[in-house]
Amino acid sequence: QITVQKPGGGWYDTLELNNSAGSDVTRYEAQVSVEVNIRNGSDFTVSLVNPMNLTNESDPTLIFTNELVQFGSSGTALQTLSPTPLDFSNTIVGGGISTGLYVITVGANEPAGGFRNVAGNYVGELVLMFAAKV
Repeated sequence: QITVQKPGGGWYDTLELNNSAGSDVTRYEAQVSVEVNIRNGSDFTVSLVNPMNLTNESDPTLIFTNELVQFGSSGTALQTLSPTPLDFSNTIVGGGISTGLYVITVGANEPAGGFRNVAGNYVGELVLMFAAKV
């Protein structure tokens, strides 16, 4: 059994991307922490089920580009997710359950047209597949 959640429980309903990290104001990013718990094991895989698309709610022709989803543990190089599963391993903490703390980073470039022409709310769906390795 594998459980993926926010540290402390629950899940993220919304990720808010912002462009305040770095000098490229056309690049938007968000980073969230997740906790992976596995009963009777420590190894798992993560894959991106579908490419992430961020589209303007009121103008579907405005779409973010170069979407990138990365996953890994804090302090290590994040790995770029794709439909091909990537391997990860938790640290065993005892009682038959292993736990690992990880980060998911989402990044995308704003649609062409400049800030005033692309302003608005954008929606999309991020679907990841976590699978315990047995």
